[in-house]
Amino acid sequence: MSKVSAYYSINPTDPDVHHDQSDCPSGQQIPAHNRRSGTNGYPKCKHCRDM
Repeated sequence: MSKVSAYYSINPTDPDVHHDQSDCPSGQQIPAHNRRSGTNGYPKCKHCRDM
């Protein structure tokens, strides 16, 4: 696992969280076309916090 640049999903059905770990299972499920760089003011997802 490694830290990556923060990103979040623009899909309205996804949780309002950001990700910053390469091995995050939730983050890996976000398709590239729904990913945006940054945090958008969202808190870090639970998986990324726990890693």
